[in-house]
Amino acid sequence: MDSKKKNSNASSLTKPSTNFKRQRKLTSDVWENFEFLDVLDAQGNLLCKCKKCGQRYNAESRQGTGNLKRHIKKCKKRTFKDVGQLILDSSSSGSMMNRVPAIDCDVFREMLSIAVVKHDLPFQFAEYGGIRKCFSYINPEVKLVSRNTLKADVLKMFKREKEKLRDELNAIRGRISLTSDCWTSITTDGYMSLTAQFVDNQWVLQKRILNFHFLPPPHTGVHMSDHVYDLLKDWGIQKKIMCITLDNASSNDVFADVIKNELDLICGGDYFHVRCCAHILNLIVQDGLKEINEAIVKVRETVKY
Repeated sequence: MDSKKKNSNASSLTKPSTNFKRQRKLTSDVWENFEFLDVLDAQGNLLCKCKKCGQRYNAESRQGTGNLKRHIKKCKKRTFKDVGQLILDSSSSGSMMNRVPAIDCDVFREMLSIAVVKHDLPFQFAEYGGIRKCFSYINPEVKLVSRNTLKADVLKMFKREKEKLRDELNAIRGRISLTSDCWTSITTDGYMSLTAQFVDNQWVLQKRILNFHFLPPPHTGVHMSDHVYDLLKDWGIQKKIMCITLDNASSNDVFADVIKNELDLICGGDYFHVRCCAHILNLIVQDGLKEINEAIVKVRETVKY
């Protein structure tokens, strides 16, 4: 009669709806790693087994859960993934907790975009097989992206940061000084850089690259002035300019004279065009070297000999 009652109690653990003598809920998290059996031992006690290795233990409440916790620590059937991603909570119940935190896919994509920009990596970096395996190993839940998705994320980040810089430039109370220079690539394409220097509202000197922009020909002063004015309008700072520093190319003189009439300058623009001191010094040194060019050639030929 007692044996039949025990059998009835054992089956009710997995289907808790009948007359099992211990009606209270099992509160220990250790039971997530064990399951009850429908058979009893020789003494008529309830049994449970490890879900990984199948090792059986006494499941009677009077036995406690200490032996089950100790088994979790030494179970040899737990995979490497289990060891790497789960950790035993020794401070309380000995339950298994997730060591790997939940990953935010938006934060991951943002950090990946920043890494590509900061380290000058190709967009195909996101599709490298080794990188994908590395990300999957760190967290299997990570959602990998393609190079096209990464490119779109970088462009979104650029637009977002540009809006922040535009708001910062419009919020300052002082004026903005500019520097600009032109550069020709190995394929003879022209580019123009535009940099802003200003003192922010905390009296800290700031420098920001506003544009590194393709400059189609012709590279005349009038064409460059129209191009720079359009860039300033895009940033909304055409009425906050103090001065611009340029090198001593003849086209820059025309550029400064033309764009001066389009801007709201102080002192009638008398201090608008600032000539680059480093470029002037370079011209002086190059002109001085021409005077001793013959001696320099003789020294070089002597060294070669």
